[in-house]
Amino acid sequence: MDSVFSIYNTVFYERADPRVKDWLLMKSPWPIFFIIVTYLTLIKVILPKHMRHRKAYDLKTIIKWYNIVQIIANCVVTWGILTSGWTTTYHMGCVLPDYSMKPEPVRMLRFLWWTTVLKLLELFETMFFILRKKETQASFLHVYHHVSTLIIIWSGVKYVGGGLTSFPPMLNNGIHVIMYSYYLLSSEGSPSVKARLTKYKKWLTIMQMIQFTIMLIHSSQVFWPNCPAPLGVTPLYFSTVVTVYYMFYDFYKKNYKQTEKRNKNKSCLNGVKNN
Repeated sequence: MDSVFSIYNTVFYERADPRVKDWLLMKSPWPIFFIIVTYLTLIKVILPKHMRHRKAYDLKTIIKWYNIVQIIANCVVTWGILTSGWTTTYHMGCVLPDYSMKPEPVRMLRFLWWTTVLKLLELFETMFFILRKKETQASFLHVYHHVSTLIIIWSGVKYVGGGLTSFPPMLNNGIHVIMYSYYLLSSEGSPSVKARLTKYKKWLTIMQMIQFTIMLIHSSQVFWPNCPAPLGVTPLYFSTVVTVYYMFYDFYKKNYKQTEKRNKNKSCLNGVKNN
């Protein structure tokens, strides 16, 4: 038992970034653990049971403002990460985290912490799906993606808040600005705008897959001999990104590729009939 406590203390305290030891949610893993357990209990047990004999809630106004908040917040946090190193001293090579208390590294760390808050906010999306009786949208891919991303960004802030590890959150937050703008326009826009946006819906998934590819290529340099970056979070990061990439590709293949193939076959059949 002593060895277990020793490992726990080493992993979550001794190896953690001392700058975040007193920050909200960062002292120990238990707050995030209980948040995830509560989230899963809500979406898998409590809310489905609550909605079993009820009509879907009209959450149009709430979702509208949720999208607006996400657009603004992701813009601010993307800009914050970008201007806390990437526009000054960072480059696309092996940039190690700066654990000093200098203003710029601490500013970077704070904006990465705010990314964790954004990932917590995203958990409400699953609840919106269930309350609107759109359970199919609360898929395993959706839930796994939100939970795994939250764990990764929390781990990044706790152990390696800065350097090359700040690139994936910056890229991801930027993608989310586009994504939530699409959601807002598709729900609030005119019928002609909605019809036009529907044609480009598949590009949201393609954009996500391109994002994961860029992340993996950029992050793979931690394995280079001349890049002495800490590897503690690396196995979790790579395994999760590869898994999510595969799941997004599978979703794209089933929802867009197969549909395009069916439509093409129908067009061919119609052409034969017309002849």
